[in-house]
Amino acid sequence: MPEIPRRLALVAAVAGGGLIGVQGRINGELATRSGSPLEAAAASFVIGLIMLAVIVPFRRAGWARLRSGRTAIWWWFGGLGGAFFLATSAHGVPEVGVALVSVCLVAGTTTGALLSDEFGLGPSGRHAPTFWRIVGVIVVIVAVVIGAFGDRHGTFKPLLFLLLFSAGASTAAQQAANGQLRGVADDVIIAAFISFVGGTTALIVAVLAAGELSVRSLPTSAWLYLGGPIGVAYILIGASMVSVLGVLRFVLGVVAGQLVVAVVIDSAWPAPGITLRATTVIGAIVTVAGVWLSGRDADETAAESA
Repeated sequence: MPEIPRRLALVAAVAGGGLIGVQGRINGELATRSGSPLEAAAASFVIGLIMLAVIVPFRRAGWARLRSGRTAIWWWFGGLGGAFFLATSAHGVPEVGVALVSVCLVAGTTTGALLSDEFGLGPSGRHAPTFWRIVGVIVVIVAVVIGAFGDRHGTFKPLLFLLLFSAGASTAAQQAANGQLRGVADDVIIAAFISFVGGTTALIVAVLAAGELSVRSLPTSAWLYLGGPIGVAYILIGASMVSVLGVLRFVLGVVAGQLVVAVVIDSAWPAPGITLRATTVIGAIVTVAGVWLSGRDADETAAESA
């Protein structure tokens, strides 16, 4: 396959981040109307899986490469991170809004990306945790504290913020796993399908275990189920671009799109009872600053190699 230009890959990552913000708002609305964040996330994953299942049987060459290639066991379970991310987001958006959820997720994703690059989990190999990367992660964690401080008299929920942070970290590992599978199969559709199989299975088991399976409770408005197709688009972007940009640099682009769209959504289309607070906006700005700092080394390396 021809090499994707780095700038184009970064634009795609930014677009993918914007999709996450939109998906979070839609799934949050679905969770509110159905009364079950788990069921909302499962519905989104099932729709995405069905879409990919229609295409996957025709990707024979990719399956052959995957069978004959060497893979690590954990690569096959990246979808679990996506399931955790989606279910936690669907629960968090109605509680604290898209913007604050995004700040918490971004802090976790940036931290997870730093660790993924440190341990060489992504297809681009190991990247040492340099001074600027560590500073950037500290700054985005401070941004979460700023956002939480603004909600201390209203929706301050430490456990929810911790879950969102963890969900963000899990999605960094998911991107690394999907990128590895895509590299072996040389097929982004197959990597996305495997991710959706794992995520769908985990969510269905969770819904059954919680006793929340009630198809009749799901609303009938078609737009509430656009989270599935959006999730497919994001997974395809991630599996394709993470091998070009590396886990951390891919996350930088995603963060830029995610936070901008999240603030716009909470301004123009907030969840019921959610008001965009000044501290949330400040937290988003601080997060962008932290992400920029964490990417300084990547920018300098790219400039040196140009």
